[in-house]
Amino acid sequence: MKIIQCSPSMESDRMYCPSTDEVIFAPDYEEINENADAFIAYWHGEVLDQPSITDEKLKVAWEKYFENWDELYEELGPFEIVEKFLKSYRNSKWKVMECTFHGMACGPVSTTVYYVVKADTIIEEDPAPGKDPLEGLSEKEIEDEIIARQIKSLLRK
Repeated sequence: MKIIQCSPSMESDRMYCPSTDEVIFAPDYEEINENADAFIAYWHGEVLDQPSITDEKLKVAWEKYFENWDELYEELGPFEIVEKFLKSYRNSKWKVMECTFHGMACGPVSTTVYYVVKADTIIEEDPAPGKDPLEGLSEKEIEDEIIARQIKSLLRK
């Protein structure tokens, strides 16, 4: 798969898939939206040997590749091991977004996460940072919106 490098801002950017109309992460999200149809997997830089993978074929391929982790680690670092696997895996409907997030703790810090997502997924400025899309709706409108989203999700599968 193709690996695209980016450095999204945790304060203003989101990962969005237009074809599924889903947000995978945004400034006001505490967690990654692993339930999104556009989300396939991620490898977090702090635990590269423990990815979260939703696609069964990719999961099996990773598990087979991971059996050689110790041997690969003798020649490559953990990031290179993961990149080698992701570059060698073939699926034209997906891409890898290598996102490096920068912040401040007791000094500058950064974290890299590899996301496998649908190929049309983009990083963009969040058009409504901090705004809850259901805010201001009546209980009936919220119920209708939830049902509409569930139907839309089921029809895509």
